[in-house]
Amino acid sequence: MAAKLDMKLVNRGDEGELLLFGKLDSQTSIDAEKYFEEASDRFDHLILNMAELSYLSSAGLRILKKTHIKMNRKGGVLSLCNVNDNIMEVFEITGFAGLLNFI
Repeated sequence: MAAKLDMKLVNRGDEGELLLFGKLDSQTSIDAEKYFEEASDRFDHLILNMAELSYLSSAGLRILKKTHIKMNRKGGVLSLCNVNDNIMEVFEITGFAGLLNFI
């Protein structure tokens, strides 16, 4: 069964919230990267709501890091919310917990 990632964008003016559903891995990362890039161009504050994200791979981490850097360079903010314990453990083990903004 192929990995699946669904995304829904909530537009709040200068702030956008991306609701993530499923898995962010090597199979879904190409589409996710394009979507994250478009959203980071569009908003000053981008929130990734991970309440329904079940899996995050190294490919997903790469996209998060790239999006974080892009938002910082333009003076924006990338925030993550509703991160489950398993994904938070990935952030802690890889050092991303100290890099990313959690709300």
